[in-house]
Amino acid sequence: MSYDHQGTASIITASRHLGTEDDELLNENVDIEMTCSGKPTIVRVDFSRPLQWPGHPNFLTVNLPDGTSVSGVIVELQRPAEEKGWVTFTVDD
Repeated sequence: MSYDHQGTASIITASRHLGTEDDELLNENVDIEMTCSGKPTIVRVDFSRPLQWPGHPNFLTVNLPDGTSVSGVIVELQRPAEEKGWVTFTVDD
């Protein structure tokens, strides 16, 4: 399945660790470019503005305008406080 998308999406950044409550933050109407590659599938999301992040984020969900959701465990993250950034995450498919 292709997870390529360019345009607006909502992104949920989350910290999910055993023994603690989930900490999730919703980032609405974010301009993104999302691409995927390989097996297992690795998805990269480039975002146009800084996102809100919980402490120790390890999970991400991208909600697309067509109702599709793509989520997975964060592999690598670049999240500058003042500018655009990117995140890569795994997808079970």
